[in-house]
Amino acid sequence: METVEKIRQHMADDLQPQEKVLYGTSGMRVGEVRKAMIGGALGIAGAVGAAAVAATTRRAATVPGTSIQLPKRFYFGLTNQRLLVFAAGGALVAKPKDLLHSYSYEQVAWITDELIPGVAKAYRVSIGIVDTGVLNLEFARLQVADARPMVSRVRSDMPKE
Repeated sequence: METVEKIRQHMADDLQPQEKVLYGTSGMRVGEVRKAMIGGALGIAGAVGAAAVAATTRRAATVPGTSIQLPKRFYFGLTNQRLLVFAAGGALVAKPKDLLHSYSYEQVAWITDELIPGVAKAYRVSIGIVDTGVLNLEFARLQVADARPMVSRVRSDMPKE
């Protein structure tokens, strides 16, 4: 079953009126793709640094430079109204479990992204959330095709300066 349908089923009773699940894919905390692929370690300082630069060039809003807590693996989804982060669960088949974070598009101050080349190819995304912190996400090689349209959607739906 595709991730969007898994999120749709999981959120069936919690969606707002007129809210529709548009995208969904699995993701990892920054540095976990590299660890999984080649056993290396990578800190989040680079992503937080990029986030700080983005904060000065985007919408004038207060975004603390702290990273929002995420598990090593999670599900990231978008509806037409908000961003969703779920814990990953399931004994045999991975699926979204508990809703960890939910942010409306109005709470998004800025977004940065970069494609990390090499063996551990990853798509790294940082999203500044007003008065909350920075969501630092990474999507592995197989999720890049799903993650890029999601990031484009967030960019197009976030408030303009």
